[in-house]
Amino acid sequence: MKILETTCIRCPVGCHLRVEKNGENISVEGNRCPRGAEYGKQEMTAPMRTITTILKRKNGGTLAVRTSRAIPKEKYFAVLDAIHSCVEPKNPKFGDILIENVCDTEANIIITEVN
Repeated sequence: MKILETTCIRCPVGCHLRVEKNGENISVEGNRCPRGAEYGKQEMTAPMRTITTILKRKNGGTLAVRTSRAIPKEKYFAVLDAIHSCVEPKNPKFGDILIENVCDTEANIIITEVN
């Protein structure tokens, strides 16, 4: 049996979840809504994360970027490395795709703010 205790992030309530996996059976306790049960099961079987970060620009400004979708947790640091080693675009604009299909995750890195 595997047990995971975590806080649900699917809504502002932040339910404390206790997720138990016994063989193929997964049970979730502590959730106040179905989204909490879904989140707990996902965290137990295939945790996903969304990345938001800031890149320093050569001119002293910054680019805020994010993933277009959640990525597998095990690829988190590889994606961060790819973001921080990419070439800065010449004229970045809000909504531009900085990196397509980053680390084969099917997620794009999108510019969300240019300073």
